[in-house]
Amino acid sequence: MNDNLKEILINELVAELVAAKEISVQQIADEIHNIGFKCLMCGKCCRRECGDNRVAITATEIHTIKDNCNLRWEEIADPFVAESETPEEECEINAADGLIDEDGNIHTFGWMLHRKENNDCSFIPDDTTDHKCRIYNLRPLLCSTYPFYMEGLKLNISECEGIGRAMDKQESYELAELLLKRYIVELEDTILTYKNYNGFKTGENSKIIADSCLKQGYLNYIVHYSEGTYRITKNI
Repeated sequence: MNDNLKEILINELVAELVAAKEISVQQIADEIHNIGFKCLMCGKCCRRECGDNRVAITATEIHTIKDNCNLRWEEIADPFVAESETPEEECEINAADGLIDEDGNIHTFGWMLHRKENNDCSFIPDDTTDHKCRIYNLRPLLCSTYPFYMEGLKLNISECEGIGRAMDKQESYELAELLLKRYIVELEDTILTYKNYNGFKTGENSKIIADSCLKQGYLNYIVHYSEGTYRITKNI
């Protein structure tokens, strides 16, 4: 990403942020109420076998969980990576996207909630009949507003069995408030991420070096996020 593209992306995001702050909570609440939703507490959104369960999380949310749960950063968050079935496939995807630098480090943008070896969320029990979140009161805004999300100044919906179920207007309004808060927070976080981003150099042997690390059982990541960069090594 060159400086011109970086400036264009930041300006577009700033314009979207300004427009997002003008969106009526009541308008979104009415849309949510007409659609209807009730969480069935099935835990499917937390488990990988039911689909893409990556949960984007901001640095502020990570700090909140860290400060309240006595957990290390790496126990809370993973680098936000492309969804893939194997580490080898992940390397292929990142190489194709030009996200491996000349030293074999994989560059990612932002964080997601830490997942277990089976890629279920690390904060949901192993017992698949128990869906109680260990950090429910501290869960990210993405979790508390699922299956709704804002994109392009419009309300969108992810797949969920709770959609279409009756809800009262107060619930709709409270959900709309959280949803717009999340939208603004995510835009602000992304803007800061781009402002802090300084780029990196790729090389002819980038993927070869990353593959060599993978064969030794680990991958090196450099995460670009709103507070700067963070280097992390993950055992595979």
